[in-house]
Amino acid sequence: MRLALDKVIELYKTSPVFQDLIETLAMTGMITAGQATTTDLTPEELAIAAGVSFGTGMIGRPIMGRAGQMVGNVVDRHYPEFGKSIMRDIDDVVDNLGPLGDLTKAKLAPYRHLGGASQYANLIGRGYGDNIAQFGVGLVAPGLIKGESESDPDEI
Repeated sequence: MRLALDKVIELYKTSPVFQDLIETLAMTGMITAGQATTTDLTPEELAIAAGVSFGTGMIGRPIMGRAGQMVGNVVDRHYPEFGKSIMRDIDDVVDNLGPLGDLTKAKLAPYRHLGGASQYANLIGRGYGDNIAQFGVGLVAPGLIKGESESDPDEI
């Protein structure tokens, strides 16, 4: 069991795609739990909503990360001192996070070659892009899924 956990931790530290999978799966679980407790969706409908939520999150993460990075690139290019200041601030925050510092370093590692503003904006985009997309899907899915099943003439 310990070897499997070590492998998961190592993958999390080295693979942005694995980070996306784990974090998107966690958000999908929270949204699905919320839908299960606040709606009258059947287990099948919850599974469909969870699948759509997970897919939306996996698509939203890299798109929003790339969008943030593009904005950060403009800032780094036009205001290089600001980007360097952000890089120093990021390093200071990571150094003071204690055990959570390793997780943050893992999230930043694939983007260390970028300027400070690009790194920060990418991190924000990746961190919240999927949450925003999944939350939106989580809000509308019960209405859309229930709307389809209620209009089925065979269901009476």
